[in-house]
This record gives sequence, C-alpha cells and structure tokens, in this order.
Amino acid sequence: MWQQFGSGIRFGLLLALASIGLNLIFGTTGLSNFAHGEQFALGAAFGFITINQMGMPVWLGAILTIAVCALTGLAQDAGVWRPLRRKGTPVMQLMIVSIGLSIALQYVIQLLIGGGSERILSNNPRPLNIAGITLSTASWLSMVVALVCLVGIAWFLTRTRLGRATRAVSDNPALAATTGIDPDKIVRIVWIMATGFAALAGLMWGISFGSFNWQLGVQLLLLMFAAVTLGGLGTAFGALVGSILIGLVVELSNLVIQSDLRYASALVILILVLLIRPQGILGRRERIG
Repeated sequence: MWQQFGSGIRFGLLLALASIGLNLIFGTTGLSNFAHGEQFALGAAFGFITINQMGMPVWLGAILTIAVCALTGLAQDAGVWRPLRRKGTPVMQLMIVSIGLSIALQYVIQLLIGGGSERILSNNPRPLNIAGITLSTASWLSMVVALVCLVGIAWFLTRTRLGRATRAVSDNPALAATTGIDPDKIVRIVWIMATGFAALAGLMWGISFGSFNWQLGVQLLLLMFAAVTLGGLGTAFGALVGSILIGLVVELSNLVIQSDLRYASALVILILVLLIRPQGILGRRERIG
C-alpha cells in the first residue's frame, strides 16, 4: 500500500501540472478545451524527437519542447480562439472546435512518432528507494520538478501583479477590464502557460512511466477533467487537490480491482463527490436563476 501511495503521488503531481493549465483556460475563457490532452501528448512526442532521435541532452530537449509547445498555445489563441471570442461565438461552439482540434492534433502526433509505443530515454531506468518507496530516479526528479513548478504557479497567482490580474479576469472579465486590465493579454499569457506546463508534464510522464504512444492525450483527458471538476472548475488550487486525489485513487485501486479498471474507479469517485458537492471541493456555490 505504501508503494502504491508513492506511485499515486507521482501520478497526481504530473496530472496536476497539466490540469492546472486546463483549469486556468476554463477560468479565464469559459472554454472546456478538449485539445488539452493532445498538448500533453505533444510534449512527450517532442521530447522523444529531441532527446531520443536528435540526441539532445535531456535539459536542452526539455527547454526546446516547452518553448515549441508554448508557441503552439500562442498560435492557437492568435489564430483560432481570439477571433472566435471577438465574434462572440458561444461556448458550446468553441468546445466543438476544440474537439476538432483535438482530433487533428492526434493524427499530427501519430505522423510525428508513428503508431507504436516509444521511449524518450533509451537506457533502462535506475531504481531509487526513498522512505520505503521504490521508483525510478527519473520519476523522483520529475516529482521534484512538478512540485517546484506547482509552487511557482501558486506564487505567481497570489504574489505577482500579473497573477492577481489573471485571478481577476477569471472571477469577472468585464469588471477586471474596467480597472485597466487587458483580458485579451491575460488570456494570451494563460494559453502560453497552460500549453507550456502541459508539455512539461507530458515530457516527464513519458520519462517517468517508460513509454507512451500517440493516444496518450486521449487516455488522460478524462482524468484531467475529472481532476478539475473534482477540485472545482475555474480554481487553479482545486485542480491540484483534485489531481492528487485522482492519482491516489487510481494507484491504490490496483490493490482491490484489476488494473484495467483503475481509471474507471477515479470517475466513479468523481460522480459520488459531485452528487454531494456539485461545485467541487474548492469551488464556490453559485446562485442559478
């Protein structure tokens, strides 16, 4: 159980790094971005290309991967989402566009890496035991990096002027605009951050879990939505709490059910929690009607 607990924390931290970006996008634009899973998989794919195929050092491949994927977020906002926002396109239509973008990105990733499973690091992982939990050295490093990034995001949102502006736009874009905040600028920064952190999470996922395939984003997208809904839609810290809980449930459920059903167990927990607290753990109750 202790070993599975450690694996659950690893799962949760990497899921949180991707889910926070998904929640920030929802908070600032109201969009449930179904293409966010592919941004996660794109990070693993570019990591495979730069580190495995091109032979770059891990740190250099990681920097290049994050930069390229962050630019894809900027390009998406400039070329797709901002024009649609200016036209007043309803959220439902925006969501359908994101589904189409998700399908397109899936096959772009398949074109880049092929249809089989790939490994970012070609050498065998080295096990490291800490406090009775045995994981690969790369997994421990990935957990540390994810934790540092999550603390950095928390500091950014609570201690910086730009972070407070992001929270203001998330709370009320019209009111934030009256105080001199440019919502379009904030949304652009959120897209860059969200896609960059999703890429980093996907890269570290591919390194920590050994292998990945072009369907990685599809496999984890529902868990990302489960995490942000469980923690509270639109709240960055809710995504962290929800992701850790989802990670623990997924890994600890292996002790009592077949591993093929472990993702289903997380979705069952989500349904049960929302029946009791529809706004999520850290979400706010809202008056409707």
